[in-house]
Amino acid sequence: MEFLKLNELALKLGLKERGNTGREIAGVSSPEYPVSERICVIWEHSAARKLPLEIPIIGKEEYFDEGRDGLISENPRAVLPEVLRIFQPSERKKGIDLRAVVICEKENISPEAYIAPNAYIGEGCEIGEGTVIEPNAVLLRNVKIGRNCLVHSGAVIGADGFGFERTPEGLVKIPQTGGVSIGDDVEIGACSTIDRGTMNDTVIGSGTKIDNQVQIGHNVKIGRNCIICSMSGIAGSSELGDNVIMAVQAGVSDHVKVGSNVVIAGRSGITSDIPDNSRVSGFPARNHNDAKRALVLAADLPLLVKRLKLLEKKVDLLQNS
Repeated sequence: MEFLKLNELALKLGLKERGNTGREIAGVSSPEYPVSERICVIWEHSAARKLPLEIPIIGKEEYFDEGRDGLISENPRAVLPEVLRIFQPSERKKGIDLRAVVICEKENISPEAYIAPNAYIGEGCEIGEGTVIEPNAVLLRNVKIGRNCLVHSGAVIGADGFGFERTPEGLVKIPQTGGVSIGDDVEIGACSTIDRGTMNDTVIGSGTKIDNQVQIGHNVKIGRNCIICSMSGIAGSSELGDNVIMAVQAGVSDHVKVGSNVVIAGRSGITSDIPDNSRVSGFPARNHNDAKRALVLAADLPLLVKRLKLLEKKVDLLQNS
């Protein structure tokens, strides 16, 4: 186990130390399971109060009681990724593993990218510098991925879009001749699927993060820095602006435009266009505050129906008297 002294960690993070600066730190622990040799990153004062005094922390200055060691940060949450990287540096691999299946020209894959065992890279694919394709991920034909992306195991990118035409003879498959275009710094979760476009590309903007088990239909266009949480689905030819958040099990129907900076609550269903800077929930999705009020009123419906029936009886009595 490799240790860093508190003042050495402070230097790496650019933070001011507090208490015993020569104290040795072996790693990072969560506030729920603190370990005295490891530092906790705390962004809520209540969490700091629950920790034994011997646990070192990274937190705001007001979180430090007398006798607490640690590092002072005005934004401790932002420090967490870097401190985790310091204590658990990931080995950066590059090249194409001999057990991967690569059909495209190898010149289309950056020598700084890494293709893991049993990954499949189809015809016409392009993969940028620093991108990692994990084991058993599949990139079918004409998938273009930018720099520093991560495609997790089991993801399938570039499968046929779900397109059929109903005829008197039955359903006729519409050929899906487009591809998938993915920007830089995109992450695609395990077992997620992104279909290729019918004629044009399905597009995922730079910085977007897609969770596990997400379905993205053909011709969809997703903007920059979006967050798509697990078990969500976006139907064909829909568009999401920049900085959209889709919570768990949210859905977007086909040919819908969702503006930038929109937050879609879990299990919401988007059936019509949503303007920029909206916060929506429910099915069909509407303004989040309106949806909450409707839920409260719905809970009172049995009582309201009972009162209505009593009023009807009173009205009948008055009319018959």
